[in-house]
Amino acid sequence: MRSKTATRADAAPLPAFGGQIQGERHQQEDAWQVERLDDGSLLALVADGLGGHPHGERASVEAVAEFVRVFAEQRAEGDDNPTRWIQKAVVEADRHLHALQRREPELRGMATTLVAAYLSGSRLWAASVGDSYILVLRNGQLVRLNELHEQDGGITSTLGFHLTQVEIADDKPIEAGDRYLLASDGIVTLQDDEAREVLAAAKDPTDAVKTLLDRVEAKANPSQDNTTAVVIFA
Repeated sequence: MRSKTATRADAAPLPAFGGQIQGERHQQEDAWQVERLDDGSLLALVADGLGGHPHGERASVEAVAEFVRVFAEQRAEGDDNPTRWIQKAVVEADRHLHALQRREPELRGMATTLVAAYLSGSRLWAASVGDSYILVLRNGQLVRLNELHEQDGGITSTLGFHLTQVEIADDKPIEAGDRYLLASDGIVTLQDDEAREVLAAAKDPTDAVKTLLDRVEAKANPSQDNTTAVVIFA
């Protein structure tokens, strides 16, 4: 007999926490945000400003802020279509970065990745641009929910510079016990088994994030990238 999957059905607030380390880079170019919404739903974002491009730290912060602003605006219109809210927020975040570059020439070329997840009740919607991660620990398996936009060592889609791909995860089920991780690519210092172990053992999202970042730092990688992690427990 096939076992049944327990779908999260209650409207209790989802526990979530985020944090970041600078690593061995000269500045922090990642940004993150967790928005708890009035109906108990949650919006989480991680952006990784591109190194080698100017002002990655500005690109990531601006993209996150604009995404959150537009998402809230779209949600307030009440059309009950989270896919549309997310699509609009991605497009407007990209337009915002281009507008900033036209107004401030020193910003020209700035770019950022972005991953965003909206969790409401028993459903999840997500968006991904670039090579940041959306992962879920489910039934003991760590699974990546998004494709990485990269080829030959380079990122093929970004906000603010060259938006060629946007991946949308549309109305996916949230299962009871899911543990979600949104992270910039600095997290790849850890092997999948290590990340899975941390997420499985953590007593709450705060514990998970702190342990993940401590594990990254303990590797003492001389070229360690900025690392940001947001963890959500369902």
